[in-house]
Amino acid sequence: MPGLVGIVPKRYDPEGQLLERMIKAVAHRGFHRIDRYSSRFFHVGRVHLGIFNPEPQPIFNEDHSVCIFMDGKIYDYEEKMNILKLERHKVVDFEPEHCLHSYEELGKNFVTKLNGCFVIVIGDLERKRLLIANDRYGFRPLYCSYNDSRLLFSSEIKAILQDDQFKREINNEAVANFFAFGQLLGDQTFFKGVKVLPPASILICEPGKLSMEQYWNCEYAENHTISEVDLVDQLVRAFRKAVSKRISADNRYGVPLSGGLDSRSIVGAIDASRRGIVAAYTYGPPGNNEEKVAKVVAERAGINHKVIHFVNPELFVSYAKDVVYLTDGMDYITVSYIPYVYDKIRRYMDVVLISPMGSYVFGGDFLDSQTLKAKSEGELLAILYKKMTQRGMGGIMAKLFAKEYYGKIRDMPMDSLKKCLKKTSAKHPGNRTDQFLVQNVVRRFNILGHVLRRNYVEDTLPFYDNDFFDIVLKTPPELRMNHRIYMRFLRMLSPELVTIRYQRTMLPACAPLVLWKLAVLLQTGEVLVKRMIWRLSRGKIYLPSKRSYLDPDELFRINEKWKRYVKRILIDENRLSKAYFNEDYLRTIIQEHESGKADHSQTIGYVVTFELFLRLFLGHSDYRA
Repeated sequence: MPGLVGIVPKRYDPEGQLLERMIKAVAHRGFHRIDRYSSRFFHVGRVHLGIFNPEPQPIFNEDHSVCIFMDGKIYDYEEKMNILKLERHKVVDFEPEHCLHSYEELGKNFVTKLNGCFVIVIGDLERKRLLIANDRYGFRPLYCSYNDSRLLFSSEIKAILQDDQFKREINNEAVANFFAFGQLLGDQTFFKGVKVLPPASILICEPGKLSMEQYWNCEYAENHTISEVDLVDQLVRAFRKAVSKRISADNRYGVPLSGGLDSRSIVGAIDASRRGIVAAYTYGPPGNNEEKVAKVVAERAGINHKVIHFVNPELFVSYAKDVVYLTDGMDYITVSYIPYVYDKIRRYMDVVLISPMGSYVFGGDFLDSQTLKAKSEGELLAILYKKMTQRGMGGIMAKLFAKEYYGKIRDMPMDSLKKCLKKTSAKHPGNRTDQFLVQNVVRRFNILGHVLRRNYVEDTLPFYDNDFFDIVLKTPPELRMNHRIYMRFLRMLSPELVTIRYQRTMLPACAPLVLWKLAVLLQTGEVLVKRMIWRLSRGKIYLPSKRSYLDPDELFRINEKWKRYVKRILIDENRLSKAYFNEDYLRTIIQEHESGKADHSQTIGYVVTFELFLRLFLGHSDYRA
């Protein structure tokens, strides 16, 4: 993935060959551009698309005592840039220059003033100091390994693995969380000794010394004085500005338009004068529900709409290994359509305005009355553990894993969750829940999306604009729950879009909550009926899914190429993961899934992903995406 790589050696060391290997490890496409710089004290490389900040880096100050590398984009800096020009700086025309000179004027705290999504590396040659900083939410990943006074960092872990001195050891806690929760938590990776830089961090590396501090925390307000009407008005105004500042005449823009609420909020916030330079796109099997809804949203909003159909799902088998390789094993194979989609999208768009998990932080997707009434740390922990394991496979881990290995990891998921919850500071259980959500679920989900998408296009996230999110933090949890404030926001933002159907329910988005819940139950029943028909007909009658993207339940049961692919990996006598899993249980879930007795697609997908991870990163494979 485009991003930054670097080395701060223990003592002067050219390290040129290692830097080149690290750069090569993350430059996956022929159109990726490369910048590099080496000094006596540090070595840094940049891989980029030439879209955001296309000028060569590093950029130096006037006397060449300080330089900067930057990955990402910042906003709202023009006025501050003019102030810098009035002081002692001759040229301040680009975002990296602004950050560089702000560092000179304000020191490390310059980063607290930045609004955007970024990773910045500043080399202070006089002080023999390297400063690394990221944005509030940590959505652009930077993985770090510090050992024996030597720092390695990279936007992908595989670059760190180029170091012959790095010992590759599995982090069992990460494995436990991957299966229990369907994702990793906190700053974990699958490798001991490698962590992802926490959000809102300033890391400073000096000879023999490493320090890190957090400059911002996601803290929800505990006391609320603003009325609901004023709150909605502020949210709408801030969101319109957040979308507007992310669209300029410099690039081609797109919005991945689904049938949900987040993407239509972005479309609804686009100023009419700019809708001609923004296009929407939707992808999935022909005739899926999201395509139907998205088409209506695009027509009513007056923007062009492109559809990419998945006519041949067998095609995506060849991308499964790419997904595991590109995400260092942390995203699973059923999103194998993403490289295919964005390889096509880059022909039409440079920057996409995305809305990952906006409804989680704004619509209260993790909140319910039980959560809001939790009276103790233990009670909230139990509620969150149940919600998180429902997203993963926590309920079957005792059967899934080999007895000896399960004995090692059995308590790790709960212990990890407890550690993450302790890092939250909110008093109200609803606020604490969403604080945990932003710092863990939302953040780690976004990191993986960035890695896959940004090999082809740049992206920007208006829901995480600082000014907008500051207002979200003022919203009481009772208003966030059940999309209450979200629906009022959408009604004011775009009344013409709120009456269009919502993909999760296929009812108008403004339908009463009780009808939403009934529609979701009916959809769940429909899936069960389809599976029963498949089982009773012994595989002769198949009713295709109408959902968008790929349906793993369907793929692993119906599609012969996917079925062969899964079996070839899971029933291989030479599997690297044999010591981890219960062989009999794996065979059972394959049989039950194919017969239609149960949906084991998530478990199958994650086990295949983990086996591919072991082959790619701990086996002897020379595979490159």
